[in-house]
Amino acid sequence: MIGSPQGRPAVGIATDGAHSTKQGRTRYRGVDLATGSILFSHQAGNRTANVGEFLGVVAAARYILEHHYTPAVVYTDSTTAISWYRAGRAATRRRCPDVVRAEVFLRLMAVPLAAVEIRHWDTRRWGEVPADYGEK
Repeated sequence: MIGSPQGRPAVGIATDGAHSTKQGRTRYRGVDLATGSILFSHQAGNRTANVGEFLGVVAAARYILEHHYTPAVVYTDSTTAISWYRAGRAATRRRCPDVVRAEVFLRLMAVPLAAVEIRHWDTRRWGEVPADYGEK
């Protein structure tokens, strides 16, 4: 895979989710690593940061299938989102329509989604994920 001298990925889609308790909103987005362009950005109501991260990863996988995006690689700094994505189910008690739709999508599209790689973004080595909201 092509990357910077430090090994930082330079192609694929980077995702991030964020939750603001003050504003009562959760959002997520995906950024093209090659261009820095925001590919998608959505509001998810008042959920949790983990739900936002999960929805971001699922949205990136969907984007890859719908737009024939290559390489079919998604990066996230959330190990929880990766775990939920691989399980095909979000381990959250706060069920919402967006999460249910994401889980149904993962089940229905399991065969084409097998070609999509979900990788962990190593924040220590590469800095903040390019899709980061900068609200920490």
